[in-house]
Amino acid sequence: MKRKELNELKEWISSLTDEEISERDLYLMKLSNGEFQGPPVGYSSIDKSWLGKYDEDKYTTDFPKELFYDGLVRQNKKNMKKTAIDYFHTKISYKKYFERVNSLIKALSRAGVKDGDYVGVCLASIPESMYSLGALSYLGAAGIFFPPYLDKKSMQADINKNKTKILIVMDVIYDKFKDSFDELLDNSSVEQVVIVPTLNSSILRKVQKKKELKDPRFIYYNDFIDKAKDDKMPPKAKYSPNKPLAVVYSSGTTGILKGVLLSNDSFVNSAASYVAFGFDLTPGQKVYQVIPVWTSTGLIADGSTALYYGCELYQNPTFDPIVYSKNIGIHRINWAIATTELVNGIKEIYKKALYKFLIKLGILNYKKLTNVYIGGTISTKNDRDELNELFKELGVPAKIRSSFGTCENGSIVTAELNQFDYPDNSVGTPIPGTIVMCVDKEGNEVPTGERGEIAVYTTCGMIDYYNRPDLKSVFFKDGRYLFKHTGDIGRMTKDGVLLYEGRGNDTSIVDGEEIYNFDVKNTMLEFDSIYDCEVFTNDDGIFCSHIIFKEDVINIDKEISYIQEYLYERLNNKIYVPQYFKIRHSFPMAGSTKRDYKKLKSETDDLKYYKFDKSKRMIKK
Repeated sequence: MKRKELNELKEWISSLTDEEISERDLYLMKLSNGEFQGPPVGYSSIDKSWLGKYDEDKYTTDFPKELFYDGLVRQNKKNMKKTAIDYFHTKISYKKYFERVNSLIKALSRAGVKDGDYVGVCLASIPESMYSLGALSYLGAAGIFFPPYLDKKSMQADINKNKTKILIVMDVIYDKFKDSFDELLDNSSVEQVVIVPTLNSSILRKVQKKKELKDPRFIYYNDFIDKAKDDKMPPKAKYSPNKPLAVVYSSGTTGILKGVLLSNDSFVNSAASYVAFGFDLTPGQKVYQVIPVWTSTGLIADGSTALYYGCELYQNPTFDPIVYSKNIGIHRINWAIATTELVNGIKEIYKKALYKFLIKLGILNYKKLTNVYIGGTISTKNDRDELNELFKELGVPAKIRSSFGTCENGSIVTAELNQFDYPDNSVGTPIPGTIVMCVDKEGNEVPTGERGEIAVYTTCGMIDYYNRPDLKSVFFKDGRYLFKHTGDIGRMTKDGVLLYEGRGNDTSIVDGEEIYNFDVKNTMLEFDSIYDCEVFTNDDGIFCSHIIFKEDVINIDKEISYIQEYLYERLNNKIYVPQYFKIRHSFPMAGSTKRDYKKLKSETDDLKYYKFDKSKRMIKK
């Protein structure tokens, strides 16, 4: 079956007889190496009609069984002259990339790193982060790619779990979090710290001043490499299923950050799944890596997958919406996978006369931007509509597309395909090799269209949480598949589209009853004057809402009164009506590039009380 427009696909599906549906599903299930469980009965994990959206010629779950390093080499034999990484005015070819990976392999081997060992890695989106991934895969070792803001107790426990002896850290990160790193060195197994200057792989490296390293445990990256330059390449590790390659970390929106152990298969299978899904990752495509590499999105979706297929990886370690958006135009980016907060920088740029002038001159050019996927936090319809209108003005061929994923599941689980239209709160259809369903509190799948916790089976996901045996309950068996709880709430449509609603722990207790905050937020976003909002119980225990209006509202008091009435009418219970509101112009962004909910909950300035008084007035909408 070739790709069809969504309406044609719906018409085709509705015209099938029960016998044809059974035959089709049996065929598609065999394609996905699944167990045929019977004709469709309204459950998303059984009724896989959405598989018909894939291009049958490309669809595959026949994933290579190989080290990630071997896949990189195999896929790029013909790409040695092409650019692998573009970093601060420096083009690094695939030939040079592999030379530098091999140099790091020899240096790590000389330092005693061997098959099964773990190496600490604390780097941003710089070339050395991707050298590290390839080198560790070759050696059969794994990198603990931890964020510098990881709490000290977890940092020490994770480093010490497998007696990690080598720590590779970026200079500016070390300087900013010096106290944490010094405490780590005094209370861990680390014996040597390799400092990577920010511009180490750039032609600008000579202008960067380096401090004298007085501690004998410290060494600069190039000196570390030079010590082993005349060594022979050590033997390459052998592939085995679920061979660890990287520990990444959850964003912390659900509490303390958790280490997630990914395998070589996680990286290889993700790459294969993305292409099978229909993503264009042909050599020459330029992918922007900005999401932190201590997450699976930054390391896999924004990074390793691009290199696996011979694309050009543009790196910039600055987590800033304006910098991010300027670079998209300056460097003619094709692929932008980021959070809503980062992509919204394009709107801010377009408001400024200087940038409009640069766009007119062609210095900022967004016409190469063919794929824009946003995730991490909910993107409102207003966000997408405004950006898509702006894209038209800029000549961008792409539309904003949503995706859903978690670190535990190897980043992308579902995504929207360019040739189909989707509902407003859609996050797309499952990628090949993935099954998504919604379950009740007992872990039983709920019928299509009903709300439940999102659960995922994927070939791209984690082996386990790292150093957290207390979190085993995240897994559960359903027939032959091992699913993972995500903690997210959503619904599956009959067309196999996942509708994302919010976090399962995003709740408040109001008048003794527990409610989902996102039910209030999503209802508020139906109101004409509201551009964006958040609803939560703040650190003082107050159930409140922070609002961004689309434009200046003349009478805030009246507008909030209308909003309160609208909430009461739509949700039919006063417990869903906040009485404390804060008006703002933007939301803060955390170091993970997601919205900073911790900061939001601590803000109490300008929070005003508006008593809800049920009245008979007509509701303004």
